[in-house]
Amino acid sequence: MTAALRIRIEELEEEIRQLKAAFAPKVGFPLSWKLEDRESAILSALFHCKGSYVTPEALLLLLVRYDDDADERTTRTWVGRIRRKVETFGVTIVTRPLQGYALDAAGRAVVAEALGIWSPPAEASPQAKHPRGWSDGEDAVVRAAYERQATLAVVRAELIAAGFRPRSLGSISQHAQALGCTSARASVLWSAPEDTILRDAYEAGDRITAIRLKLARAGFHRNRGAIQMRAIALGVAGTRVATWTRDEKAIVRAGLDAKLTYQAIRRELEAKGYDRGLAGITKIAHRMGINRATAVWSDEELALLCRLYAEKRPVREIAAQVGRRVPAVASMASKLGLKQRQPWTKDQRAALLRAFHAGDTLDVVCNQIERPLANVSAEARRMGLQFPPTPRRPQIRDLAA
Repeated sequence: MTAALRIRIEELEEEIRQLKAAFAPKVGFPLSWKLEDRESAILSALFHCKGSYVTPEALLLLLVRYDDDADERTTRTWVGRIRRKVETFGVTIVTRPLQGYALDAAGRAVVAEALGIWSPPAEASPQAKHPRGWSDGEDAVVRAAYERQATLAVVRAELIAAGFRPRSLGSISQHAQALGCTSARASVLWSAPEDTILRDAYEAGDRITAIRLKLARAGFHRNRGAIQMRAIALGVAGTRVATWTRDEKAIVRAGLDAKLTYQAIRRELEAKGYDRGLAGITKIAHRMGINRATAVWSDEELALLCRLYAEKRPVREIAAQVGRRVPAVASMASKLGLKQRQPWTKDQRAALLRAFHAGDTLDVVCNQIERPLANVSAEARRMGLQFPPTPRRPQIRDLAA
């Protein structure tokens, strides 16, 4: 594996980690509710996504932290457990087919009261707006949260719960600096040598990944979010935001019209002398009204999907015929209640047993018998077989070495 590929894998893993952390901030529910860790994570996600439904796929991101074999059935099971526990306190979890789960208005108010989250009085007059769009009510929430030394994710969640529009973590941090709010947590955690490395790297124009490696080689291990927030606090991040030029937008628009992949559009930009990441290209494409991740399924595609599932075709073959990725096909089939379960044969169980005695990992068995990892893992548990852990992707410490 090349160094560039390892670095890209590390970037993607870190983005997923930050997504999980921002999507489900750590809040403490009352002990009387008797919620486990994963139940608290799910309820927190439902509470913080005000005005929208949380899809089973999104909740699945939270559960895989506790169980690598979790699937959408696992999500439904845990949502059912939470529903039974919290309905006695007046909290109702609403289910909407093909969209996901949400808290009703009354239940959201109960959760907000239990968490002690500030909310503006009903009779309050419209808030005066600041030049940058921040209101007096938002300022009060930010100041109160910083006095408690709350994390940025919790500040963002409290702003949403109070009825204000979602703000990015960087925007909250910058506005808190403008208000004179400081975080004692950051000044204690970051040392002077780290700040020196960070300042020098930002002045040299290094990317976040390169800064992480420099810190790691010096014995400090920081994630992308921590580096960005510390750079904002030190006042060295202002010059890193590059505005999209008209020529860049024209290149992206031409690539989108030509049905090029985001990676191909990135290469087109590099050929013209522009340096843009895939995340930036995806965002500018969304602003242009193109979101390839949420393409709507047509009636013809759904009919073809149902017919091929009824014929017990392999999922990869179905994905090729429908023209969609395998995860998208599996997700839509699950939403429609389509099942394609194949019973385990004696030969497959014998192969599983041989792999166990040989000391192989589950991914080796999956390649041999052509079954998904979750299915093979569940069958191994039913047979009482404890396989060694599947090798994980390289981490930052491996790259620093």
